[in-house]
Amino acid sequence: MSPIHIRRSRLSLWKLVAATCLLCTPTYSFAAGWSDNFNDGNMLDGNPVTWLNDLGGSGLFPGDYNASSGDLVMTPAVDGSDSSIMISLVPAVSFTDVYMRTQGVVLPDPNNPTVNKGGNLVLLGRVDPQALTGYLVYFDVSGNLNMQILLGGATVDIGTTFDAPFNAGSEVNVEMDIVGDQLSAYAWPVGQPRPAAPQVTATDSSFTTGISGAAFAEDDDLTAGVFRYVSAQSTPFVDGVPGDYNNNGVVDAADYVLWRNGGPLANEVDTPGTVNAADYTAWQARFGNTSGRGSGLAAAAVPEPTTLFLAFVTVGAGLAANGRRRTAR
Repeated sequence: MSPIHIRRSRLSLWKLVAATCLLCTPTYSFAAGWSDNFNDGNMLDGNPVTWLNDLGGSGLFPGDYNASSGDLVMTPAVDGSDSSIMISLVPAVSFTDVYMRTQGVVLPDPNNPTVNKGGNLVLLGRVDPQALTGYLVYFDVSGNLNMQILLGGATVDIGTTFDAPFNAGSEVNVEMDIVGDQLSAYAWPVGQPRPAAPQVTATDSSFTTGISGAAFAEDDDLTAGVFRYVSAQSTPFVDGVPGDYNNNGVVDAADYVLWRNGGPLANEVDTPGTVNAADYTAWQARFGNTSGRGSGLAAAAVPEPTTLFLAFVTVGAGLAANGRRRTAR
C-alpha cells in the first residue's frame, strides 16, 4: 500500500504557502462542471479551464507540469526522496457535491522500464487552497484504492483500502464522488464498465465545498503520472443506458427485479451506490430504452410499460418498501 503522504515536517511550510501563494484570494464561481482532455496541448490558456500548478508557483510541489503531448504529464523533480508530490487545481469552479473522473497511467522509471515500483494517480475535491484541506482518492501501482482527508499538510485514510486485481501501471479509470457527507471511490480498467457499486466508501462532514484537481504522488524517482482527461461536475456520470441496472443494453423488467432486490445497480441516474425510490422512478420513465435509442428522460419518447405490468411492479414496490421497514425495526 502506498498512499499519498505529505510529511508532517512540511506542515509549517504548507501554512506559509497558504499565507503567501497566489491562491490567497481565489474567485469561486458555481457551475455545472468542467472537463479537460488537454488535446490543445495547453493547460494554462483557459481552454476549457485554466489550471494552477504547484499552488501558484509555491515551490512546494515542483516538477514538470506538461500538456504539450495532448495529455497532462506530471514528472516530479528528481530529488532522491522517492516521495515527491505534484498538485494541479482548477480554482475557477467550486463545488458542493462533486463527481470526478480521470483516465491515466503511471509510467515507470525509464532507466528500469520493466519494473514499475510506484506512483499514485490522485483526484482532489472540496479543496480549500488557503487552509489546504479537502478530500482525495488515490490509486497506485500496487492496486491500492482508498480515500483520504487532507488536513493542512497531513493526510489520513478515511476508507478501507481496496486491493484491486489490476493497478495504475496500466490504463485505468478512477472516480471520486462526494455527495453531502457520503464519499465513494471507484477504479476500473479502461474498456470495462464501471463497477456497479463503489469499491471504497466513507462518511465525513469535515468539508462542505471547494475546488477540484489532480495530483501525482511518486513512490519511486523518475516515475511520472499521465492523465488523459480530468472531469469534475455537479451531477453523476451516466454510462451505458440510464436505468439499465443489470447493464444488458435495455431498460426492462429484469432491471426492476434487480432494484427490488436491493441492487447493486449499474447506470444509476440518481445517487450512484444508493438504491432508493428515485431509482424506481428513473427506471419507469426509461422503460424500453436501449443503447441505440438514446437516454433522455422525455417520457413521451419512451414506450410505456403495459398497464398490467405497471400494476405488478407498483404492488411489488410497496411490498418491498414495507419489507424493508419491517426489517429495519
